[in-house]
Amino acid sequence: MLKRHLLKSSIEKLGQRYFSIRIAQRQIDKNLQTADDFEANSHKNSSIDKSNRDFIERLYTRPKQVRNEPFIKGLFKGEYLYDYLKFPEYEHAIFSESLDKHVKAIQNYIKCSNYAKIIDPKGNFSLEAISDFRSLGLFSKCASIEYNGSELDSTGFARLIEETATYPSLALNLISTQALVAKSILTYGTKEQKDKYLPQIARGEVNAGFCYSEINNSSDPANFDLLTRIGSVKNEKIYTLNGQKSWVTLLSNENIDDAVLVTFAKSQSEMSDNLSAFVLSAKTPGVSIQKQLSNQNGLSFYQVNFKQVVLNKENVLGEYTKGFEMSNRILEESRFLIGAVCIGLLKHLYKQIVDFSIRTYRFDKSISEFPIVKSRLATIEHKLYTMESMVYLTAGIIDTYEIPDVGSESALTKIFCTETLRECAISCLDIMAMSQFNSLDEQTKKYISDIGYLVNALNTNDLLRLNVATNGLVLSGAEFGEELSKVRNPLKYPGFVLKQILANHKLIRSAQKKIPEYFYLWEHVHPSLQEPVSILERSAVKLMMAAKSTIINHGREVIENQVPLGMLADMAMHIYAMNSAIARASRSYSIGLPNSQHEVALVFVQCKESGRVVDELHADIVSSRGGEGLNNTKFNIANNVLKVKDHAATHSISRNY
Repeated sequence: MLKRHLLKSSIEKLGQRYFSIRIAQRQIDKNLQTADDFEANSHKNSSIDKSNRDFIERLYTRPKQVRNEPFIKGLFKGEYLYDYLKFPEYEHAIFSESLDKHVKAIQNYIKCSNYAKIIDPKGNFSLEAISDFRSLGLFSKCASIEYNGSELDSTGFARLIEETATYPSLALNLISTQALVAKSILTYGTKEQKDKYLPQIARGEVNAGFCYSEINNSSDPANFDLLTRIGSVKNEKIYTLNGQKSWVTLLSNENIDDAVLVTFAKSQSEMSDNLSAFVLSAKTPGVSIQKQLSNQNGLSFYQVNFKQVVLNKENVLGEYTKGFEMSNRILEESRFLIGAVCIGLLKHLYKQIVDFSIRTYRFDKSISEFPIVKSRLATIEHKLYTMESMVYLTAGIIDTYEIPDVGSESALTKIFCTETLRECAISCLDIMAMSQFNSLDEQTKKYISDIGYLVNALNTNDLLRLNVATNGLVLSGAEFGEELSKVRNPLKYPGFVLKQILANHKLIRSAQKKIPEYFYLWEHVHPSLQEPVSILERSAVKLMMAAKSTIINHGREVIENQVPLGMLADMAMHIYAMNSAIARASRSYSIGLPNSQHEVALVFVQCKESGRVVDELHADIVSSRGGEGLNNTKFNIANNVLKVKDHAATHSISRNY
């Protein structure tokens, strides 16, 4: 009876909420229709009513909230933010209609082009293709209208990146040019810097490179070799740069020497070793660029050398010595875009695999009827759905806040999407077997080999895992510090430890009920998703308990013991994946989108799979104390290998005689 009452109550609340939203939406539609009518008549009558013009302008420039509460970091300290179960959507059709125009233009271009037209025989983008990219306005999508741009938000730009990912090298170049370089200047540049560089970038007249990584130090800013020394000439400060940056992405074939560079250098001073950001032209004396690596598919990496490069205050980007905070924010808000590239590439491959399965016959029937092939196709389908959900939920968060805290969410999205792409690509090729060598188009074969570039773009996945878990444990330790300190000293606080054991037992029991009674997440989604959301809630509780257990087991050495951190990050990643998919399916089912029942089925499969992974990781973290657990065995195996500097096991045909 209680369950029936709770279910009925939740349905009534959902109905009331949906009804009130519809009333508000109708009022907005009515107001906007009036504004749209006036806008349409402006071609006939130039004296359009000013109040309606102002209304449309306010619609586009509505102020954002300042900062959000981070979702993943909150999970580590036992908080669940219910707002993240509301999948973001455009407030009015005017936004989606505008985006559709951009998307269709790119779709038509790609449909009418081919690999030979876009990539020249040397493996660079052809001059004709680069001219076409300019005509399509691909270099101006993120720039504001003031600087000849389209002023797309993160959701819109992610959608365009997904579409251009038929050519992943193009998508990666656009991320570097706009999400990294142009956005750095737009966010932190002075009026003079914006006027000087952004119009050129938006028109595609110059290349743009984000100089961050180094060949010896990767992305470790504490050990950067590119140094800046402050001097003075005629009472004016100058900054002298010496060093080099590696793996800089530039749209190869032209304008390399005219490139606009955003670089980060470590201060060479006894007073400070902070990071500072600079914007400059590649024509600046002392700057030289040389090709480092090319995938022969349009993606080229360059090494940028700085030798006695003298800059002044006009080249300082943002506040001097604040480069670390700047680079962190720009990278955190851009990593999820790698997920959009993965979605576009996987969709292109998946379409070919589905067509191949339908038209290919073995043993007198289509292989699409084989259960093992259906299982593989279903797996790719639900993983692709989850990838999309994570990317556009993260984009929605970024669009909602002025200074979004999405570092963990963006990193986990990138990890999930890149690793899922690699897994699904292998599964697709397994379906095709030997036919992959003559059935896949040449373009797809070339880009499948480039998946490794996506995995390592904007920091390696393992490094991102450590960052996510470390940030989460810092908050968890602050939240439960006193409690954990007592648990680590059971002889001194025996009564408290006993209470904690009983409390944890009660917590596990409440979380394992058919309708969990800890976060009550089922109250915030459509009733048809009760089972998946129950798995999500149990997983969230286990992450909180695993975080506590990790701190208890390893104490202050937890940062050095990287494996538990990686496991915690994987737990958080699967929880974010489940949350994103559930939020999207709940919205789809509630508003009656086509195939919403199909989406609910995809969520069921994803949550079952992710829930199983979280259970295994939680069990291994809890058992890792005192030398137990699978990872401790792995450490011993690795030590034996390092000791002999080779495969340590004796050959299988050896005998002891």
